[in-house]
Amino acid sequence: MDRRDFIRSVGAVGVFSLLGMIPLARTGSAARRFSEQSEAQGAASGDVGYRGPFAVAFDSSGNLLVSDPPSYRIVRVDPSNNVTATFGKPGSAPGYLNFPKGVAVDTDDRIYVVDSNNCRVQVFDATGSILRVIGSIGSIGGSFATPQGITIDPTGRLLVADTRNHRVQIFQDFELIAIIGDLGDAKDQFRLPTACVARSDGDILVLDGKHGLIKVFDVDYRFKGDFGGGVGSEPGRLNMPQGMGLDAREHVWIADTGNHRVQEFDRSGKLASVVGKQGSGPLEFLNPTGIVCRDDKIYVADNGNRRIQILTRNNENAP
Repeated sequence: MDRRDFIRSVGAVGVFSLLGMIPLARTGSAARRFSEQSEAQGAASGDVGYRGPFAVAFDSSGNLLVSDPPSYRIVRVDPSNNVTATFGKPGSAPGYLNFPKGVAVDTDDRIYVVDSNNCRVQVFDATGSILRVIGSIGSIGGSFATPQGITIDPTGRLLVADTRNHRVQIFQDFELIAIIGDLGDAKDQFRLPTACVARSDGDILVLDGKHGLIKVFDVDYRFKGDFGGGVGSEPGRLNMPQGMGLDAREHVWIADTGNHRVQEFDRSGKLASVVGKQGSGPLEFLNPTGIVCRDDKIYVADNGNRRIQILTRNNENAP
């Protein structure tokens, strides 16, 4: 799609265009794998494309890391949008993956993978070699129940959306330092939290999936407020959202999964834009799940369409 072929977002403030699309079907066998751990899985799958991209993150070189749960692996895409490497294969031993979901990268280019069905977080180096395993199945602090979202805040804290324990766990230097929330319907409780991010002021935002809300907690982990309107399909409301990201202005971008769209909220929680509708065309989505913002671009894991869509905002008066 040409950049001048603008598509107006649905019910939105602003105009968006599609900068690029990374298809995920059978991209060929020439891509180099990160490490030997990938060889068996690569041979079994016969390709290094994506079957169902879930979450996205960037390393310091501008490579996009994509979790691909049905293929039990992480896929690396270079700045030219070419798949260059993968790592992971199915299993429960250290370094093996079982439906990996959330992915994050720290300042040392260590890759943190939410190994969801193994109920743990695994840490890999930039080559895909295993460094550390955090947690195991359970409900005590430091253990997980099908965790999903992950982020690393500006101070180096690791935040994990421990989805079926209905809480967010916070680690510093791999040690648990705090837990936010538990199961319930109170303002400071969750039902299936799916993602979390941290603003530069220390506020923590948690995507409360079943409640259809973004809940905000201060630096001392106290509830401050919420936005997102609750469950629904109207602009500003959410339907089992799965992913959340912050742009340079610290606007919040939500992969509104059940509504097959992306929504943007400003720092005050006011709806800023709604992008897309259900479908397989440009700026259409089928169960989008992951989202990350970089260099004024929004990268969306369009899960059901097996692709990544790269969006940008344009001026209203652009030709």
